[in-house]
Amino acid sequence: MTAPREAYFDAPGVNWSTLKHLRDSPQAYQYALHNPPADRAAFMLGRAVHTLVFEPEKFGQEYAIWTEGDRRGKAWAEFKAEHEGLTILKAAEADECAAMATAVRQNPLVQPYLDGGVFEQPVFWTDAETGIACKAKPDWARPAARVLLDLKTARGIEARRFGNEAARMGYHLQLAHYANGIEAAYGWRPQRKLIVAVEKAAPYDVAVFEVGPDDAWLAASDVRELLHQLKECTDAGRWPGRYTQEQALQLPAWITNSDDDDPDGFGLNVAGE
Repeated sequence: MTAPREAYFDAPGVNWSTLKHLRDSPQAYQYALHNPPADRAAFMLGRAVHTLVFEPEKFGQEYAIWTEGDRRGKAWAEFKAEHEGLTILKAAEADECAAMATAVRQNPLVQPYLDGGVFEQPVFWTDAETGIACKAKPDWARPAARVLLDLKTARGIEARRFGNEAARMGYHLQLAHYANGIEAAYGWRPQRKLIVAVEKAAPYDVAVFEVGPDDAWLAASDVRELLHQLKECTDAGRWPGRYTQEQALQLPAWITNSDDDDPDGFGLNVAGE
């Protein structure tokens, strides 16, 4: 089933923003569940870029731009009151978001995917294997093409560097969670999962990365394991930390290296030579 966007955050269900913390530990998941992160400038800018890319016509309905310098004093208070309920950006922030969005929308690799899509449509479903209520809000889904697309702002888009960041942040797992929701809500399974990455600094270079079939299969398996782990912890009422047993200290490899010129093995040049 689907629901209006405004009901998404208050609705029950496990979303990826919380589930991802289970990769660290059940304890980390429980903490994230009860201590959601405060809204930050980076989050607001990211949302603005998403709106400008996928639904630019709605930007004026959701955002206001402050152009008068420091945000304080009577003028600022009046501006906030006049634009209550809107996200307020500084002029420089709005310009930066617009530049990133323009780079994305004008990129020839991205343009074929921008028509016929659905932006951030919340979906809710019950995982068939665990009975856990889930929810997701995919960035962009194109049913006719069976494409699922996620937009990320990045410090850099060099393939290896971005791949490392994607693995660390679990972007491929996030797309697997979204795919589960789309299949449950709409009855179709995304055949292609794409990440559009745009650099946060000029010249705002853009890349399109596709999650390959092998990685997509592994991601789906990992998400399934996370949900099963969540069910086990929920049923047991236990939320352990990362380690439940004593661990051997794992020293770095260099600690065992020897150097004939350094009998003490400290690698220090005390003579300054």
